[in-house]
Amino acid sequence: MGIYSERIFPWLLDRALGHPAIDARRASLVRGATGDVLEIGFGSGATLPFYDAAKVKQLTVVEPSDGMNRRAAGRLAASPVPVRSVPGAGEGLPFADASFDTVVTCLTLCSVDDPPKVLAEIRRVLRPGGQFLFLEHVLSDNVDRRRWQVRLTPLQKVIGVGCHLDRDTAAFVRAAGLALPPVVQEEERAFGALAPLTPLIAGQALRD
Repeated sequence: MGIYSERIFPWLLDRALGHPAIDARRASLVRGATGDVLEIGFGSGATLPFYDAAKVKQLTVVEPSDGMNRRAAGRLAASPVPVRSVPGAGEGLPFADASFDTVVTCLTLCSVDDPPKVLAEIRRVLRPGGQFLFLEHVLSDNVDRRRWQVRLTPLQKVIGVGCHLDRDTAAFVRAAGLALPPVVQEEERAFGALAPLTPLIAGQALRD
């Protein structure tokens, strides 16, 4: 990994996403997490303050970036819930089948190497009846904006260290065999000029 991806980008990402409106979305997402919880793509730990210690038995976090893990250290030390940090990536989770009641991703599936493989792993480690909670930016429903997302994704992958603008994440979730009701795309004004190209979806998908 290079200096940009491990030192500069983690700082830039925290700056770009350190907005009260984004924190409100993070809080809304993880307040529904219960039991044994896994968060994939933990990053610098921005979701950590919002987990409910009364609902979460233990939080396990997975993040492949050393730079992100370094930035997360302070938040881990101040965690409101019991937490263990496990090195690794979502494509090959080092956990037994049916290990977790809840799995969380927050602005993560845009950047993983293989979304279907990550989602297959999520389904594998969820217990029957378990929930997958996610907040992700996705391919737009608007045809014109979709074209621009496809055009700009090669540049975005460089600037955003693998981030894609053109992933149909809801379709990936359903294809993995997780039950997901219809989701509505929303623009986040905190993203500024990029908001039309980064519509957000949030959802709860269930494992049968």
